[in-house]
Order: sequence, then structure tokens, then C-alpha cells
Amino acid sequence: MPKYSFVIDIQYKSNVRDPRGETIKRVLNDEHNIPVSTLRLGKSIHLEIEAENENEAQVLVERACKELLVNPVTETYEVKRR
Repeated sequence: MPKYSFVIDIQYKSNVRDPRGETIKRVLNDEHNIPVSTLRLGKSIHLEIEAENENEAQVLVERACKELLVNPVTETYEVKRR
């Protein structure tokens, strides 16, 4: 069965506070004199799916996102084929 590689980019929704991102931004500005105006953290998940075809693999990745990988209350996501 063929394997398909995907990257899932997960970010906090814009209305959700990102305390880790705020801390890193503050440290870069105050301690390293790097003028960062916006910084938000996210996560990237790289996975390989075995499926009959690319469409089936895409459906399985979307299902994984909705059922386990992404919190729809606080996060958004984007799936990219690698």
C-alpha cells in the first residue's frame, strides 16, 4: 500500500492568548534587543499515512485532526501534502 506524507500546522486561534509566545517576544525585545512586534507559537506534526490513494490518505489525516490532534475550541489547523 502506498505511503503519503503530510504536515499539519496547528496554531492558536487569534482570540486565544499565547503565554509562551508572549514570554518569548518579551525576552527577545527586552533582553536581546530584537524588535519583534508579533510572535505566536504553534506546532507542526509530520506524519506518513498508508492508504489506497491520496484522497483516502487526506480523509484519514483530517479525521486524525478532528478526533485527536487539534482542539477545535482553541486551535486552527492546515494540512499540507509533503
